[in-house]
Amino acid sequence: MAKRNFFKRFLFFILFILLLPILLVSGIIRAIIKHSKYQKWKREGETGRKLILSSDITSIDIMEGYEFEEYLKCLFFYMGYAVEVTKKSRDYGADLVLVRDQIKIVVQAKRYNKAVGSKSVSEVVGAMKHYMANEAWVVTNDHFTLAAETLARENSVRLIDREELMEMSREVCEKLRVDN
Repeated sequence: MAKRNFFKRFLFFILFILLLPILLVSGIIRAIIKHSKYQKWKREGETGRKLILSSDITSIDIMEGYEFEEYLKCLFFYMGYAVEVTKKSRDYGADLVLVRDQIKIVVQAKRYNKAVGSKSVSEVVGAMKHYMANEAWVVTNDHFTLAAETLARENSVRLIDREELMEMSREVCEKLRVDN
């Protein structure tokens, strides 16, 4: 009986000696990863803040599509949403996925020099189902066609046009200037 207890204690001691360094190293690695993620988040946040404060509607009008998506990512972040940019291809009709208060919203971003048509509304309706979202939005720096407005109304899709985008941007800029 005494040999059995000794053997169990000895085995436990050996396991403890072997596992302790592994646990310490994994803890250190986790801390380093957490710190680097925080630093990246801080850098991206400052870059996003500068992007929002330096962009007006005329600079938005000359952005590329991916730049407009990045602008919207920052804008919605500062509006209090958790924001995820979808893949560039096979995005199923959503450019951004927003989450706030357990409400998931898919966003189709359209940086156009003409009115946005019903195809964008159709795409975001499909994305809503794919991403299991509660809401769908289409955001543009321009306006929407009558067909897009009709389809959006029928499918409960929120359309954010030039004027509403400018207002949202103004509100976020004011908030960022006050917080500075």
